[in-house]
Amino acid sequence: MLQGSFRERRIFLSALRFLANDLRIPLVCLGTNEAKQALMTDQQLADRFEAFALPAWTDDAAFAQLLKSFGAILPLQKRSELWEPKMRKRILSLTDGVMGRVCRLLENAATLAIKTGAECIRIEILTDQLGSETLVSISDRRTRRAAG
Repeated sequence: MLQGSFRERRIFLSALRFLANDLRIPLVCLGTNEAKQALMTDQQLADRFEAFALPAWTDDAAFAQLLKSFGAILPLQKRSELWEPKMRKRILSLTDGVMGRVCRLLENAATLAIKTGAECIRIEILTDQLGSETLVSISDRRTRRAAG
């Protein structure tokens, strides 16, 4: 929606109204603050949606469970004990608890674990450089989308 022209945005917003009206199902829209602002340009949709900011993850049981879930689905031959306290703290320090950064860090770490033959994510893989590559890659993807 954000990359389209004004006309394309209007079409997208109309499609959302159509889905909400005709299908009569609850809609949940997720996105950046910019996407929220674009959605709120349509008064009907602004009246229907309430915005909530997702808080950053903290070092608690919920974050441990999230990491355990990631560990279960990563395509690695060996178990990555991401939920252990040292790993949780390291992941939080590299991502500031931002969900998109956590996902990208774990994706990059899993890729590196496969390339090196380690087949699991160990704390040694979670370097400052890997964390900064995660942030750069997110920024690069946004820049590429904006230019395209």
